Order: sequence, then structure tokens, then C-alpha cells
Amino acid sequence: MKSIVYFSGLKNKKHSSPLNKIKKLINRCEPDRLFAKGELIAIKTHFGELGNTAFIPPIYLRPVVEVLKGLKTNPFLTDTNTLYVGMRTNSVDHLHNVNWNGFGYSTLGIPAIIADGLRGENSIDVPINGKYLSAVKLASDIVNADGMVCVSHFKGHEVSGFGGAIKNLSMGCASRQGKLEMHSVTRPKVHQDKCTACGRCLSACAHDAIVIKPKAFINENCTGCARCIAVCPEGAIGINWDETVENTQLKMAEYAYGVHKSLKGKIVYVNILINISPACDCYPGNDAPICGDIGFLSSQDPVAIDQASYDLVMNQFGGKDPFVDIYPYLTPEIQLKHSEEMGLGSRQYEIKYVE
Repeated sequence: MKSIVYFSGLKNKKHSSPLNKIKKLINRCEPDRLFAKGELIAIKTHFGELGNTAFIPPIYLRPVVEVLKGLKTNPFLTDTNTLYVGMRTNSVDHLHNVNWNGFGYSTLGIPAIIADGLRGENSIDVPINGKYLSAVKLASDIVNADGMVCVSHFKGHEVSGFGGAIKNLSMGCASRQGKLEMHSVTRPKVHQDKCTACGRCLSACAHDAIVIKPKAFINENCTGCARCIAVCPEGAIGINWDETVENTQLKMAEYAYGVHKSLKGKIVYVNILINISPACDCYPGNDAPICGDIGFLSSQDPVAIDQASYDLVMNQFGGKDPFVDIYPYLTPEIQLKHSEEMGLGSRQYEIKYVE
């Protein structure tokens, strides 16, 4: 059976706000059947790295908040700390970034919670019995939420070809340890030229995997929790980005399935197809969009909404895939295919237009 994807373009009457379209799209997904009064509902989005301007403008989240408040739920904004060192490595800096990029309480009237704790250490293993992973490591406040509206900026990505709902669920909801598992097959490395032997990583390691001799060294006891990356004041501990792009996409699909399972499918998906940049919003800058703005989509199926978004972008290029032109070493459809195999959703969809 084809999944339903709702779509609204940007063409609009002069005195009608595009924000009303987002509200209509969410309501078509019947959130009143998914969410109940008093429930803590996560609005999962990407706050954008400091310096980037391509991320979803905060005002586009206002209709999401209004719908959830209208249902008398208790919504909150959320994202997780990054694996790499930047402005979103820990929750303190991350929350500064939230406000600087315009997602503060004065704009949206709800709090922002970084879902994996102060330094990404709050993680829960969720069994999935996948083809490649037996369990996934998710941010605890994602798992503990009562439901989610997953609002994703659809754009290009140098590992997955494009990033949409599947990436927002997987990379975006994984703990730091989970992100490392998707990106790497080896333990973090210490750049000896940067290490000052301060010992802060030694104190943070819960597995006796770090010794100082005379500088920090990570041994075979490492479990990949990645706490050391976040605490190093010199940025001397880095990631071995040595997983293949194919395997990263396969793991992404299984992580996305884990989020869907943990929330028992109580998720509404919204994809925003504006400022369709060639790369992730995690960069501290961004290039020009690869095409004009397209519109907004909603669905209860993350695979269908990503497939529909992918098709809409390709339609702008006469059916040609612009992401493959940018990243010729990638096959973006891997994430879609394996997500469908995992039972996360269907690539077959029917578009229903919403004025």
C-alpha cells in the first residue's frame, strides 16, 4: 500500500501566511490521534552550527508549537550534541547556539532541551535486531519523550547524498557513542602534537582506556563512548572517519528504525524544502542553494517523505540527481532502500496536495 505524503508549494495568496500551510500539513497527519493531553512531545530539529545560515528559520517551527499546544501537550525543542568539536559539542555551548540562531524562548515560547546530556553521555541502548546492528545507542531524552514531530531541512550531504527525515532521526537522535558507531569502525585517536597531557580525558574515561605516557594514548579498553572528545580542552582527540559511506547509510537506517520503535511510531514528519544547500547544516558556513525553494511536506512515514522530497528536487533538474553530481562517490538511495527493508516505511507514496 502506498503511504500518504502531503505537499504544499510556496505559491500563496498575498494575505495568507505560508506558516498556515505547515499547520494544515501537520493536522492532516492527525496528531490528535497520536498525542494526548500533558504528554511531553519533542520537536526534533537542527539548530544549525554557528555561522551557518541555511538551517530552518525558527519561525517555521511556530505552527508546530501552536498545533501541539492546541492539543494541550507539553512540547519542547530538542537536538543532540555533535560528535565533532564545535559550537554544539556540549549542552552549555549548544544552548548558547540555540539562542544565537534564534530558537530561544522569546521566539517560540517553549524550552530547548539537549537530549543526550551535558557532554553526550546520556545514552540508552534500544534493541533492534537489525541486519548490521543488534541495538542502537539513542539520546535518553529522545527515548523518554512521549512522541515527536520531526522537522527536517532537506538538503545535500557528503555522506548520505541528502539529509532529510531519516538522517534527522538517526544521526540527530543518536547519543555521541551512537554517532561514533555510524561514522567509525575504530576508536578515537589522540593528536600527539596537540596533547598537553593535562589528564582531563583520563578523568572522563569510565573504562580505563586512556593512559598518559608521556601524552594521552587510547588503548584497546575503549568502548567508543567518545566522552574524551568532548572534554579535551585542546581539541587533541579526534574521530577516525573510517566507515564507508555505504555502511554509514545502512547504519543510519537502523538507527532511524530504533527511534521509531522506541517512540512506538508516535511521530509526525515535516520536511522543509527551502534553502536546499549542497551540504549539511553542521558546517559553520554554507554554499548557495542548489535549486529554488519548493515547499513543505508532511507524513507519518519517514521513508515516503524522504523519497517524495528526493523526487521533488530531482524534478527541478529534469529527473537528474543533483546530489550525485555533487558527490559522485555516493548512492543516496541506500538509506531509503534499507529503511524500507527494516520496515520503517515505504518508498511507494501518493502525494496529496494541500492549499
